Amino acid sequence: MIKKDNKILELEKEISRLKSSVNELKILNEIALFSGRATDIDQILNLIVQKSVKAIEAEQGSILLVTQNKEEPFKTIIRQDDTSSLKHNYHIGKNITGWVLLNKEPLIIENLRKDKRFKPSTEDKKDIHSLLCVPIWFEGKIIGVIMLINKKNQKYFSQNDLTLVSIISVQAGQLIKNLQLQQESLEKKKEAEKLNELDKIKTNFFTNISHEFRTPLTLILGPSKQILENTNEIKTREDADIIFRSAGKLNRLVNQLLDLSSIEAGKMKLKTSRQDLIPIVEHTVLAFHSFAERKKISLKFIPKQKEIFFFLDKDKLDKILNNVLSNALKFTPGGGCVNVEVDKNKDSVEISISDTGIGIPKKQLDKIFDRFYQVDQNISSEIQGTGVGLSLTKELVELHKGKILVESEEGKGSIFNILLPLGKDHLLPDEIVEIKEQKEKIIPGFDSSFDEAIKNTVTIDSFENVFTPSLLIIEDNPDLRKYVTKILTDYYKILEACDGEEGLKKSFEIIPDLIISDIMMPKMNGFQLCKALKSDSRTSHIPIILLTAKATLKDKIEGIETGADEYLMKPFEAEELKARINNLLEQRKRIHDHFQKYEFLLDDSGFTPMDQKFLQNALQIINKHISDGNFSVEMLAENLAVHRSLLHQKLVALIGQPPNELIKMIRLNKAAKLIEHKSGNISEIALEVGFKNPSYFSDCFQKQFGFSPSQYHQYFIKN
Repeated sequence: MIKKDNKILELEKEISRLKSSVNELKILNEIALFSGRATDIDQILNLIVQKSVKAIEAEQGSILLVTQNKEEPFKTIIRQDDTSSLKHNYHIGKNITGWVLLNKEPLIIENLRKDKRFKPSTEDKKDIHSLLCVPIWFEGKIIGVIMLINKKNQKYFSQNDLTLVSIISVQAGQLIKNLQLQQESLEKKKEAEKLNELDKIKTNFFTNISHEFRTPLTLILGPSKQILENTNEIKTREDADIIFRSAGKLNRLVNQLLDLSSIEAGKMKLKTSRQDLIPIVEHTVLAFHSFAERKKISLKFIPKQKEIFFFLDKDKLDKILNNVLSNALKFTPGGGCVNVEVDKNKDSVEISISDTGIGIPKKQLDKIFDRFYQVDQNISSEIQGTGVGLSLTKELVELHKGKILVESEEGKGSIFNILLPLGKDHLLPDEIVEIKEQKEKIIPGFDSSFDEAIKNTVTIDSFENVFTPSLLIIEDNPDLRKYVTKILTDYYKILEACDGEEGLKKSFEIIPDLIISDIMMPKMNGFQLCKALKSDSRTSHIPIILLTAKATLKDKIEGIETGADEYLMKPFEAEELKARINNLLEQRKRIHDHFQKYEFLLDDSGFTPMDQKFLQNALQIINKHISDGNFSVEMLAENLAVHRSLLHQKLVALIGQPPNELIKMIRLNKAAKLIEHKSGNISEIALEVGFKNPSYFSDCFQKQFGFSPSQYHQYFIKN
C-alpha cells in the first residue's frame, strides 16, 4: 500500500509539474501572440502584468522600467489591480525595487511585518502580507522590475510562482527591448522623412525664388548690354557697365546657391566620361587672361603632362576651376602672379592653383570652406566674397570623390591643391556616361553652348526673303514680355499672351510658326501648355522654346517629355535667343527639303509621332484616290476631319507645300514609277494617276523632273 501511495504521489507531482509547464507555455504564447499586434510599449507592459497577476493568482501587480536618473530610477509604472481595496501607491515599493536593483536578484517576502530588511509603514503592514519582486533582464542589464502583491487565498508566494514570473520576465525583457528598438527606428524614420520634406521645401524655395530673381535679372542684363553695345557716351557706358557686371555677379551667386541646394538634396549627380584634362584646364585659364591683363597680373598655365585622360564631369570641373581661379585673381594685387599647374601620380590627378596674393591667416584656414564664411572683414568690399564659392567648390570636389587642400601664408599668397582620383572604381555605374553615349543622348535644342548655337545658326536675312514667321510670346511678366518683343520685333511678326490659358487659346486661333513660353505662370504652366500643344493635331508641329529659371536635369527631362524643342535658362542673352529661334526655323526648312527629296521616308525626317501619323494618313488617303481625277483638297480635308485652312497651314508648316501641290507631287511620283516599270503608254499612265489632260500632265512632269514623260519613257526603254 505504501509503495502504491508513493507512486500516486509521484504521478500527482508529475501531473502538477506538467500542468504548470503547460500553463507557462500558454501564458508565454499569449504574450508572444499579442506582442505581434502591439503598437506601443504600454500595451506590452499591461499584458505582461495582467498575465503575471492571473498566472500566480496575485491581488495586484506592476511593472517599473529603469532610468538613468538616480533620484527617480523608474520612468514607467504599469499597474494591474485585482482587488479594489488595495491602494495604488505603497511606500514599500521604492525600497523593495531598490533592493532588487542593488542585489540583482529576485525577492520573495513571506511576511512583510517580520522581514528586518525593510521598514514598512503601518498602512503597508495592514494591507500587504506577502510580496514577489523579479528583475527584467536584457543582455546582462536590469531594464525593469515586475512586482506582485499578496497571493490570493494563501499566505505566501511559492518558489513555483517565482520560477513562473522569472520565465515571464525573460520574455518580457526581449519584447520590451524589441519594441523600444522598433519605436526608435520608427522615430528615426519619421525624423528622416521630416528632414527629407524640409530639404524638398528648401529646394523648392530656392528654385521658386530663383525664378523671381532671374526674371528681373534678364531685364537688367539684356538692356544694359544693349546700352553698352549701342551708345558712345562715356558716362552712360560706365553706368551701364556697372549695372551689367553687378547683375552678372548676382546671377552667379543665385546659380551657386541653387547648386549647393541641389547637392544638399542629393539631386546633383555626377555624369563623368573619359576626357583629356589638359585642354579643359587650358581653356578655363585662357578665359581669365583678359581679366588678368587688366589687373596687370601674370597668369600662367603649366601642364606637367602632354595629356591626362581620366573620368571627369566637365560641367562641374569647370565650376571648380572657375571658383578657385577667380578667387586667386581677385585676391592678388597688380604686379603679382597666378600659376595653374596640372600633373598626375599613380592614384590621382593634381591641379595646383597658386597665387602671390594677400594670403589667409592660419587660424582661419580650417574655416574657408564653411558656407558664408568670409576670411577677413577688413579687406575692401570690392574684393570681399560671399562665402559661397569655395563652399560649393569643396562640395563639387567631394562629389568627384576627391579632396581640396589649401596652404597659405598671410601676405605671401595661397596654394589650392585639387586632388581627383584616377580610374573609375570609385564611381557608381550611373555616374559614368561614355562620350559616344552622351552624343547619342543629346536632344536638339538642349545644348547649352551659346557658341555652338551661334555657329550653327543661319542669318535672319535668309528668312526675310521668303516670309516673315509669326512668333507667339507667352509670359506672365509684362516687362519681360515687352523686352522679348522688343529684341525680336524687327525680324518676326510678334503676338503676345499673358498666361498659359490665353497662350493655348491664341495658339489654336492663329497657329504661329514658333512659340516662346515661360514655365512658371498662373492658370496653366509652361509644361502643361507644351503638353497640350504637342498632343493636339492642330499645333503639334509648332516648335516651342521654354524660358525658365528651373534648369535642373529633372526639369529639362520634364520639358523634353512634354515635347519642348528648346530649353533656355534665365537670364539669357538676346543673341542666344535669336540664334535658337533661327536654328529651329532652319531645322523646319531642312525638313521641308528632306520631304521633297524623300517623300515617303517619314521616320527619319524629324516629325513628332502625331505629325508623322497625320502625314501618313494624308499620304494613304491621296494614294487611295490617286486615280480619281476629281479628288480635291476639300475631299482630302474632309477625309482627315480638318478644316481646309488648317490643312493648308499644317502641311505648309510640316513639309513646306500646300495640299494641292502635295497631291500633284504624289501623282507625278506614282506616274514616274509606272513609266519605269513600263506599265502602259503615257496617256494611260496620266489617267491612272488622276490627270484628265495629257498635255497638262506632260507640263507638270517636265516641271517636277526636268524632262518630259516621253523622254523618261525612252530612257527606260534603252536601259
